[in-house]
Amino acid sequence: MPNFSAPSLEDLAQRILQAMGLAPDDAAWLARLLVKSNLQGHDSHGVARMPQYYQMWRRGGVNPAAKPLIIQEGPVTAVMDGQMGFGQLVARDAMRLCIEKARGGGMAGVGFHNFTHLGRLADFAEMALEHSMLGFLFVGGRSADQWVAPWGGRAGRLSTNPLAFAAPAAECTPISIDYATSAVPEGVVRLKKLRGEKTPPRTLIDADGHPTDDPSVLYASPRGSILPFGGHKGYALSLMVEILACLLGRSGERLAVASVNQSRFGAFAMAIDVSRFAPADEFRKEVDSLIRHVKSSPPAPGFEEVLTPGEPEARQEQKLQAEGIPLEDETWSRIREVAAELSVEIF
Repeated sequence: MPNFSAPSLEDLAQRILQAMGLAPDDAAWLARLLVKSNLQGHDSHGVARMPQYYQMWRRGGVNPAAKPLIIQEGPVTAVMDGQMGFGQLVARDAMRLCIEKARGGGMAGVGFHNFTHLGRLADFAEMALEHSMLGFLFVGGRSADQWVAPWGGRAGRLSTNPLAFAAPAAECTPISIDYATSAVPEGVVRLKKLRGEKTPPRTLIDADGHPTDDPSVLYASPRGSILPFGGHKGYALSLMVEILACLLGRSGERLAVASVNQSRFGAFAMAIDVSRFAPADEFRKEVDSLIRHVKSSPPAPGFEEVLTPGEPEARQEQKLQAEGIPLEDETWSRIREVAAELSVEIF
C-alpha cells in the first residue's frame, strides 16, 4: 500500500483535473477537498473518486467549464442551476452566495441543482465558520441513485440524503456534523467492495429484503438496498432532507429516470449570522462552554474520552499530515491509469 504526502497527492489530483478541462483555481479547490477527505479519514470521498470523475467526464456527464446560473433570487434567497458542473465547485459558489446574503439579512438559504457528486458536505458548511455563521447543507439524490430502501420496504426509493452542520467555537475544535441519513454512505459500500471487505451488520439488504454483509449486492441486478440509519427515525429524517434539498433545490421531477447527462441531485444551503442573536465572540465562548461540559462526562467502558463532532477528523488530519496518506493498491492503480490516459506525469 503506497503512502503519499498530502501536497504531492494534491498536486497530482490538480494536474489530472486540469487535464480534464478545469480552470487552475477550480482544479486546485477540488483537489484540495479530495485530499482533505483522505486526511480526515474519509477515504470514500477522497482521491478514490478520481477514476469515477474521469469516467463521468469521458461520458460527457459533467461540464468542467460550467458557471452556475442564478435563476431565481430574493434578498435572502436564491435558486441556482449548476449547469452540470462538478458538485464541489457548484456547492462552493452556492455557499459563498448564501454567506453574502446572510451577512446582509441575518440568515439566508440557497437551493441549487444540476450538478454532480459534491464530496463531503462538511467542507461547505464549514465555509460559514470564518464569518461567525452557522452553516448547513442538505443534499438529496437523483432518481438513478435511489440506494436506500424506505423503512419497511425492500427496494431503494431514496438517496443517502446526507446533511451537514457547522458551528464556530473560540478555542475548542468547531462543531462539524456530516452524515448520511442511510445506515452507511454508498461511497463506503463502494470502498468495501473495492477492498474485498464485508459491510457492517444491519446496513444492507439484498433484492429480496434479507440482511447481508456483501457489498456487491448493491451493484447486482436486481440490486439490493442500503437501510436508513436508526430505523424509522433515519427514514423520517431522510424525507425531511429530500424536501429541503430536492424540492427547494428544484432538482426536477423526483421520479423521472435520469440519463447520464441529466443530474437529479438537489441541495439546499443555509447560513445564519450568529451576531444577529448574540455578540459573535460571546457566542463562540458559549459553544466552547457547551463542548467542555459535554466532554466532562466520564468515559463509558470501551471509550477513552468523549469526543465532539469534527474532533476525530481534526486529529486524524494532523496525524496524516505528518505521516502521509496511505492508498489501497487498487485505488492507486486506477489513478495511475487515469493519469496515463490523460498524459499526466505521476510525480
